Amino acid sequence: MAANRTSDAAAETAGNARREITLFLLLAIVVLPIVMLGAIAAYGFIVWFMQIWFWGPPT
Repeated sequence: MAANRTSDAAAETAGNARREITLFLLLAIVVLPIVMLGAIAAYGFIVWFMQIWFWGPPT
């Protein structure tokens, strides 16, 4: 009975590790680049908007 519990715990730990690796890869390869593109686009939009309304074109 105790051996069965130990194997269940080991399988659960292995499953958790695999799920964490999958989640990390998803975040690193998919989510982070999309967030960074959004941040860069937002910064560019803010600079463009400020040039139109306040600063004028670059000289």
